[in-house]
Amino acid sequence: MEGRDVKYASVRELKNRTSALVRETAHGDVVVTSRGKPVALLQRMDEEDLEDYVFYSAPAIRREIERRWREYLRTGKSVPLSELRAARRRRRG
Repeated sequence: MEGRDVKYASVRELKNRTSALVRETAHGDVVVTSRGKPVALLQRMDEEDLEDYVFYSAPAIRREIERRWREYLRTGKSVPLSELRAARRRRRG
């Protein structure tokens, strides 16, 4: 599979061509710039991507991932995903 193209658009272009730039994310990412510097990124997203984004952006989840990563670096042992899910279910009640 070929890599996706990256397009650059200024904030002004984003303001004037929002719908077109959103459609262009089907072909590649759109980096939004202000005064020539990157300030935002438009990426294609479907429902599964949104679920992943919300899950991994949750502060508690981020802290747990970081804690587990530090533990892995210290001990070299990983934790099976099934164990993490079971622990999460227990915490929720």
